[in-house]
Amino acid sequence: MGCSISARGWLLASFVLFLMVLHPQLANAGSDVGKGPVESWVTEVDIPTADPNRADHIRNGISSLLSDWQVMYRPGGYVEYERDAYQVVDRPGLEQAATINLNFDPARHSVKLNHLRVIRDGVVQDRLVETTFDIYRQERDSVRGVFDGWLTARIDVRDVRVGDIIDYATTTDRREIVGKDLFYYYVAAGWDKPVGLMRREIIWPTSRPLHLKQQRTSIKPKVSNVAGHTRYLWEIFNPEPVKVEENLPASFVPWGHVLVSSTTNWREVADAVAASYQPVSTFPPAFTAKLDAIAARHSDPRERMIEALRIVQDEVRYISLSIGAGSYLPRDPATVIASGFGDCKDKALLLASALTYLGVKAEVALADLDGGYGLTSFLPTLRAFDHAIVRAEISSRVFWLDGTDYLQGGRGDRLVEPDYGYVLPLSSSKGELEKMRAAEPLEPTTAVAEEISFPAQAGDPLTLKTVTTYRGVDADTMRRKLAGQSLQQFADSYLKYYDQQYPGIRSVAALKPVDDRDSNVITLSEAYELSPEALAAKDLAKNFPLRADLDDASLPKPAKFGRTGPVWIGSPTYRRHSVTVKNLKAEFSAEQAKNVMTPYLILLTGWSSTPSEFTINWDLKKLGSEVPASAVSEYLASVDEIFENTRWSYDFTHEGTKAEEVSTSETDYQGIALAAWLLAMLATCVVEQRTFKPRPGQLYWPISPRKFVVMTVLTGGLYGILWGWRVFRQQKVAYGARYWSFLRGVFLSFFAVQIFLRVNRDLGARQVATWLGVVAGLLLLGSEVYTFAIEPPEAVWANGLRIFGGLAISALAPLPLVVAINRINEGNSEYLVRNSRFTDWDRAWMVVGAFFTVVLAYYHLQ
Repeated sequence: MGCSISARGWLLASFVLFLMVLHPQLANAGSDVGKGPVESWVTEVDIPTADPNRADHIRNGISSLLSDWQVMYRPGGYVEYERDAYQVVDRPGLEQAATINLNFDPARHSVKLNHLRVIRDGVVQDRLVETTFDIYRQERDSVRGVFDGWLTARIDVRDVRVGDIIDYATTTDRREIVGKDLFYYYVAAGWDKPVGLMRREIIWPTSRPLHLKQQRTSIKPKVSNVAGHTRYLWEIFNPEPVKVEENLPASFVPWGHVLVSSTTNWREVADAVAASYQPVSTFPPAFTAKLDAIAARHSDPRERMIEALRIVQDEVRYISLSIGAGSYLPRDPATVIASGFGDCKDKALLLASALTYLGVKAEVALADLDGGYGLTSFLPTLRAFDHAIVRAEISSRVFWLDGTDYLQGGRGDRLVEPDYGYVLPLSSSKGELEKMRAAEPLEPTTAVAEEISFPAQAGDPLTLKTVTTYRGVDADTMRRKLAGQSLQQFADSYLKYYDQQYPGIRSVAALKPVDDRDSNVITLSEAYELSPEALAAKDLAKNFPLRADLDDASLPKPAKFGRTGPVWIGSPTYRRHSVTVKNLKAEFSAEQAKNVMTPYLILLTGWSSTPSEFTINWDLKKLGSEVPASAVSEYLASVDEIFENTRWSYDFTHEGTKAEEVSTSETDYQGIALAAWLLAMLATCVVEQRTFKPRPGQLYWPISPRKFVVMTVLTGGLYGILWGWRVFRQQKVAYGARYWSFLRGVFLSFFAVQIFLRVNRDLGARQVATWLGVVAGLLLLGSEVYTFAIEPPEAVWANGLRIFGGLAISALAPLPLVVAINRINEGNSEYLVRNSRFTDWDRAWMVVGAFFTVVLAYYHLQ
């Protein structure tokens, strides 16, 4: 298990020479590569011909004909036979076809070249005898501090021509260093290029049954028994080439496959290495003194954990000696401390040991940096992991710590824990993977605040002040960047960014960083000026750009046509950008801005304005790491919408802009709506005063529930007010009460309880529950507040539905009272019949009221 980490600029070129001295067997690895016959258990097959219908899928001038892989169990490992045959179909294929690279680990592998043939015009040329090996060590990851010790045996095939078929086979004896009884392989059911035959064969002891798991494929092996062994054979002829799509998650294999493993229990995988990862209790004296000092200063185990983490992260350099056993097993902590360097395994064991010494429960856990979220779909294997971290537990709270990070900030809950999906704790695991706790950013991890001040008078420059605040994971990233680059480099990059928006801008203050490491907050302050001449150039002020720097370039835009795999969009993030423009001569708006809401991305836009100042802010959130293939179209549309809504241009030279006119129009619309409502109320009063006649023997105002509901809804609530007015007027006549009936009708919600009590008394029994009066009053009041005081939704239909809902409540809440009043007037049924008729006046009123309600719904939005 190697380790992955970011580049280290401090690596010395001479370190490779040191490794050669440290591991002298690497310099004499030629004995591990040679020539030899194929073993007797191997099945040799004929080379198939290429499918001419797949010719347009061939790349780089090479047509693959045969890919054969066979494996045979050996105690402590296995022997594998690999054979490749391919044809050169065009000139670009000559270089690739004529060079064969055999990669191997001399600590574990020995390789034999079984045959090398060139087939030209049907004639087989044996090139094995003349073949020589050039063995060299590449160390492709040395720039990242990773040294794996693998060697490459290069074979240059002479005299290769277009049309030739290259056919070679090797046998590799693999001696496992750890997990000798573990086996894992995956059988691909497809490839990204044409191939005549994909053949996979495993011969394994029947007493050690293998476990198979199919994923996105229906292929099954042919199973047979051979002398106490079980033979699994997959043969796939001319599989359809699979298009490898862009931005796939590392855990998503583009083609279907079959997983093969010797175990289904992750505990067996942990047991293969757990003994080598047990925390130690003794350290060199100087390191012990550091730990004792931490214990003396801090009694809180969380503080002890942070102090130990910072020692391992900041004082131990990263170098990975993943050579031989070093691929899976850590070095002793004392050796790591003495050398001053280590890889993820070394640092994890050192940190777990230090925490244990300090009284914190800790153990090493294995992780996969890229594909950790996909581990639950794997069959157990040690090969699933490429990283080691620490699981610490304090008062039942689990902390995940990565010793390969450095300059990490934060204490307590401000410590940013890594999230690699699922991991395998080596001590506490009971045969299952453990899910790491994914922290959701609740506040922006990067917040940019720009303040732009236009010249207060002629000849003054435009000024721009920027304060960028980094928190959490972004603060950790920025802290490392600040340590690795000069402030001048940062200042130059920021100046270049603003110069692209505002040509001619210049810096007037040095970039100023402030780092609160314990709170894990970093702020960067900048100041710029744009001269009057630069502002006037190309009428910049008339087309002044405002842009949100939300790192939207990190949102991938893969092709959506025929997409079958999910899109990886990165870890959840939360970014904010705000711009305030001052010294303006008019009021501006951002009404054109939209909010973008999807299950994967959210962009929230807000703005405010005064006659001299305009502020706009954007909040962008990534809610997940993957977008399913079925939602790619929606995702891509949201990315385009985000791009469109984070780049605006304004004409800041206007005095009395359209923004003012829009604002005035909005006020006019509101005034028109209010005036129309008051006018309708006045007309109701006039008609009521002229037509209302008290009726002897009638208590309150009986009316059919149907008419009450219809009239109240279709008159915009005015009829409900009229009905309340009539109820109180009739009551006033009957009892000689002294109050203003009109006022009580308008504010019926406040007098609902009183009238419910009066009705009960007139009925002679408590037939109408008092609590109905309370509910009715609250409902009436709530509907009025919701209809007129709450900000309306954007869609006209939604706003209409909101207003109609309020009217419906106004009509339904008093219905128990309407029914009770009708019961009181049972002796004067002619009054109920007369009041329940729909007159021409009622019909006209309903038409006008419905029109008014629609207009009100529309102008609320304007």
